[in-house]
Formats: sequence, structure tokens, C-alpha cells
Amino acid sequence: MEQFCQDKTYNIAIVGAGPAGVYCALNLALKFKEANFDKYKISIFDKSQALRTILPTGGGRCNITNAIFDIKEFASNYPRGEKFLYSLFSSHFNYDSIEFFNKIGIKTYIQSDGRIFPKSNSAKDVKDKMLSALKKYKNIKLINKEIFNKNELENFDRIVLCAGSRNTTKLIQSFKQPMEEFKRALCALKVENFNFPKGISIKALDGDFVTTSDGISGPLAFKISSLNVDLPFPYKIEINLFNAEELEKLIQLNTKKTIGILISKLIPKSFAQVHVSEFNKKASEISKERLKQLSKLELNILGNSSLGEIVHKGGVCLDSVDKNCKSKICDNLWFCGEILNIDGFCGGFNLQNCWSSAYVVANDVVRSIINK
Repeated sequence: MEQFCQDKTYNIAIVGAGPAGVYCALNLALKFKEANFDKYKISIFDKSQALRTILPTGGGRCNITNAIFDIKEFASNYPRGEKFLYSLFSSHFNYDSIEFFNKIGIKTYIQSDGRIFPKSNSAKDVKDKMLSALKKYKNIKLINKEIFNKNELENFDRIVLCAGSRNTTKLIQSFKQPMEEFKRALCALKVENFNFPKGISIKALDGDFVTTSDGISGPLAFKISSLNVDLPFPYKIEINLFNAEELEKLIQLNTKKTIGILISKLIPKSFAQVHVSEFNKKASEISKERLKQLSKLELNILGNSSLGEIVHKGGVCLDSVDKNCKSKICDNLWFCGEILNIDGFCGGFNLQNCWSSAYVVANDVVRSIINK
């Protein structure tokens, strides 16, 4: 680490103006302010509009984080990066992020399923307030430019890469940083011979999903795609729709009703009409073995769909960075957000990775400049 120099102005490059990049910049500015240090300039590079990627999150409402307040339980929602996140969350967790957003005018509430949203229910409101907070700092500048390799950043004293997972492979490789190939890991699924009506929402035992024109989307579909990201297509899955014993109890109380009518009490009728071939047959005439079959949905997954959320597995190898997300390969280089090989399930987990890693990076960058 070079000797701290009070007279030097430190130039910091942040590549990527997404959630992680903007959160990192804001926390850098706050840390410098706390240290009464203003000899810095932050340039945030992005080829598109800042925070554009936050707009579709949470169905346009911005699922900021999740109300699981146990670090290990929270981290268990990441198929990749779980143990690495223990340290990050110990430094900056969901309640810290909630406090941060509260301070810049974003009040939040906890939904019944534990997901945390802004009270405005607007991702645009989150975007606008974060950018408004950014504009208060004269030392921070947004630059509409795409960075392709490290040579374009040679005049900067500190570099933070947080450009997400889109078209960043060459940039990462230009620093000779070890990485895992990016693969789509949180997306809707195409299903073979899928003939259910579009737009049916099902609250299954295994999780919620919605039918699309060619398969399924929603939290359960995203989780399935994430867990099976390395499986070759096609592959088969089985979804537990409801408890077969619950259906048996309904039949005992309604022996004269059809199986279709009774199953429609457990799943949407429009879905049951396709799923249950013997829809109009008396429920009492259906064997227990068949009832168990009807409680499940077997699907042959043909591939990923472009519908719904898309998060990627892959990115910078976690064993090539230290606990502060600083490169072990290149000096004065840090990573945060989805450019790291960390990805979580639906529910605010991927944004929390952005907030936590960005905070830890900001703290370490400031510490590297102001030697305390």
C-alpha cells in the first residue's frame, strides 16, 4: 500500500452504474466525509442509463432485500457464494441496507412472505432517490461510456468493477482475473408439450409459479433453473402441487363430487382442467395411487426462456479475491455485485449481495487511501 498523501487527489473508477456501482459510490462518499477527506474524484462508467437494471426488479416494485435476520439462514439462499457471504453480511447486512435507504428517503415495509419493498412500491422511486443522493456529491461524475479493458483505466488509482454479468468477460480477462463462465441461472423455463392456459398463478407446495405461453415462470421456476444451471437440456422435474392426504380428506367429506371439483379447491380450476384427465369422474372412484400422481406435476424442461428475471451464475472466482472483495491478482482492484460468482434465489437476495459487497468494497477502498 502506498504512503497516504494529503495533497494527492485520488482518482477512483467504478465500472458499472447498476445497484452495486451506485451504492458503492454513495458509501465511498460517506466514508470520505466521515474522515473529513475530499481529495478524491469518483468516475462511474456505464454505456447506458444509471440504475436501469433496478427498474424491472421485484416486478417493478424493487424487492430491496429480505426479512431473514439470521446471517446463515439468509446466506443459505445462494446456490453459489453462501460461505463467502458470511463475512460480507457480518460487515453490512439487510438491516444496515434498510437504514441506508431510510436515510435517503426510501421507507420500506415487509411483505407477508418476508420480502422487503419500498413503501412507494416503485423501483423508479428507488432509482430516482439513489441518483438524487449521488448528485449531492461534486466529487462524483457519471460518464456514459463502456469500458472494454484495463488499459482504459490506467490513469486511475483505484478501480472497482461491478458491471454485472452482461458482456464483462473480456474486461475481467484483461486483468487476468480468474473467472467462471457466465450462465443464465435465474430465469423462466420452456416445457415440452406445455398445453396449460397462459397466466395461471399456482401456489404449490414447492413454491409459487405462473404458466407462460411455453412453460413456467415465477419464484419456483427461477429456483429450479438456478439449482439445475449445469444440467444439460432436456431434464425432468417434479413439482409437488398439493398434499395428497389433504385431497383424500376432501374426498371423504364429499364422496359424490367429481375429482376435478375437489382438486379445484387446491389448485386453480383452469389448471386442474388440463392436469386432471378424469376431471368429471367421481372422486371416490379414483385410486389412492392416482391421487398421489395428481398431487404432482412432471415436466420435461427443454431450455431457458427469456421471460422473467435473469440472473447469472459465474463471474470472478471467489478464491481469487480477499474477504473485502479485493483482487489477489491485481493491486488496487476490487469487485462487487453480480460480477462476482455469487447468485441467489428470488426474494431480494441478489440485491442484498449488491448492497453488502458494495459497502465492504467502499470501506476497504477508503481504508487503502486513508491509512488508519
